[in-house]
Amino acid sequence: MSECILIIDDEKSIRKAFSMTLSDKYNVITAADATSGLEQLQKQEPDLVLLDINLPDMDGIQVLKKIKESSPETVVIMVTAFRDIKLVVEATKLGAFDYLVKPIDGQELRLTIKNGLENHALKERLLLQQMAEKTHTKSMFSESSKAMQDIFSLITKIALNIDTPVLIGGETGSGKGVIARKIHHNSSNSRGPFISVNCGSIASELVESELFGYAKGAFTGARSDGRKGRFEEASGGTIFLDEIGVMSLSAQTRLLSVLEDRAFYRVGGNKEIKVTARIISASNLDLEEAVKDGTFRQDLLFRLNVIAVTIPPLRERSEDIMPLFEYFMKFYNTKNNKHFSIISPETRDMLLNYTWPGNVRELRNIMERINLLESGNTILPQHLPFPNGTSDSKSPSIDQPIELDYENSKKKLIQQALQNSNGNITKAAQILNMPPHKLRYRIKKMNISR
Repeated sequence: MSECILIIDDEKSIRKAFSMTLSDKYNVITAADATSGLEQLQKQEPDLVLLDINLPDMDGIQVLKKIKESSPETVVIMVTAFRDIKLVVEATKLGAFDYLVKPIDGQELRLTIKNGLENHALKERLLLQQMAEKTHTKSMFSESSKAMQDIFSLITKIALNIDTPVLIGGETGSGKGVIARKIHHNSSNSRGPFISVNCGSIASELVESELFGYAKGAFTGARSDGRKGRFEEASGGTIFLDEIGVMSLSAQTRLLSVLEDRAFYRVGGNKEIKVTARIISASNLDLEEAVKDGTFRQDLLFRLNVIAVTIPPLRERSEDIMPLFEYFMKFYNTKNNKHFSIISPETRDMLLNYTWPGNVRELRNIMERINLLESGNTILPQHLPFPNGTSDSKSPSIDQPIELDYENSKKKLIQQALQNSNGNITKAAQILNMPPHKLRYRIKKMNISR
């Protein structure tokens, strides 16, 4: 079914010309004044409105307000005989998609309408995606432990205050990104974008331009028209700064200024841009230790850590293991058209006794692997990729905390990388696929000799 376009214009010749230009592709209806146009809006529910600024019974800006009040998703393109910058700005603030000045070329009209409808369709897809993600998160943790329920209770309390920074801590794979999205979806700006930035994957010299964008001619190779940064892309939504502990000190200084002023400048720019996004950050490093080590600013930590959410590792909340495993089993059954429905008692014992060094991410990856490679309806011990089924399992006879084994494993990997690189930090960092300053921090923290 073709999209419906409502033309509200008091000039008969304009209504006729627009109708002739558009009727081959769209369902076109017309109105000669604001009153009849608003009546048509209620009856027909058009996808897009071409609205004249000067109408005999009501100002076009007033009509725009009424349209957006009753049907905020309807695309509105303003039409006028002359360009007035104040009117353009006001109309845009009220939600108009674009502004056309008469006489209007037929090709320009078609292109503007096409862009408006595509923009509307994109917003709808993003909204559906956000709703699906929100449902996914809710289902995933529907039977979670008291520790996670306490976190969700905290999220409910903090979600609406979008100006307050949130810092999420926890081991790699524990679900920091999931919690960040849950905070976003419970916020008043949940219909805005959720922009995730992995600070550890961006070269240190590019972090500032990536986060804040750059102006035209800011540096050699800069695009001629400049570029938006991730903070601008997140306007009206949430920006999630993951692995913030590895951010360079110069970028930390810029970020602190942004948090204090709720505004920033593009690199090489002189126009102030207001921050309208909620700021959530996360780190799997101990940032207090990083402050002592001189790799993280203490004043930035104070500003980020207004609200702290710490996710316990999966091995400390064993009651979450089976609900999560069963959730991912159903999730991948639906995705891959498989029929797993039974988990053998032996498999359950192995899952509950495993230390889960990779946390929820490792659990999910294991279930995805089983779903892709195995068949039938029962998950058996031999389907699990644990070495010998038990080598990483918990041992009830050991009184020391399990995390010591995990820490020792990391220490051995670092020692082996240093040995293979003859103590060269840069080469060892390449072997371990981590930034050199992050490796130095771990060497100092674990008291490893070079």
